[in-house]
Amino acid sequence: MWLAIGLAAAGVLAIIVEVFVPAAGIIGIAGVGSIVASVVIAYQRLGNLIGSIYLAVVLVMVPVFIVLYFRFFPRSPVGRWLISQDRQDVDKGYASYTPEKYTDLVGREGTSLTVLRPVGMVLIDGQKYSAVTGGEFIEKDKLIRVVKVEGSRIVVRQGG
Repeated sequence: MWLAIGLAAAGVLAIIVEVFVPAAGIIGIAGVGSIVASVVIAYQRLGNLIGSIYLAVVLVMVPVFIVLYFRFFPRSPVGRWLISQDRQDVDKGYASYTPEKYTDLVGREGTSLTVLRPVGMVLIDGQKYSAVTGGEFIEKDKLIRVVKVEGSRIVVRQGG
C-alpha cells in the first residue's frame, strides 16, 4: 500500500515540477505514469475492491492536491521568495499609456523620425510617439500633422 501511495505522491510532485521546469511535458507525463502505476499496483496487491476505492480516492485527491498547492504556494515562504511582490503601478513608471500624453495632440505638427509605411515614429513637441498614417507612405524628416487620436493610436498626415 505504501508503494502505491509513494508513487502517487511522486506523480503529483512531478506534475507540479512540470509547471516550473520546461521539459516539453516529459516530467508531467512521467508523473501521470507514476499515478497510473500506483493504481495498477493497488489493484494487483490489494484486490479489486480496495483497488477501486484507491482509484476513486486518487481521482479526487490528485486534482485537489494540485489546486491547493497552487492556491497556497504563493503565500508560502518559498513562494514569496520566488514570486516578485512588486506591482507595476503607473506612479512607478510602468504604464506606457497615459491619457494625458495624448489628449491635446490633434492638430499639432511635428516631423517623421522614420519612414511611416504606414507605421513609424514621429517627433511632436520634443516627444517621440509611435504613429500611423491613413495608408499612405511618409518619408523620413517630413512635416506631419496629427489628424486623430484614438487612445494611444496617433493618426497623422503629411503636410502642415
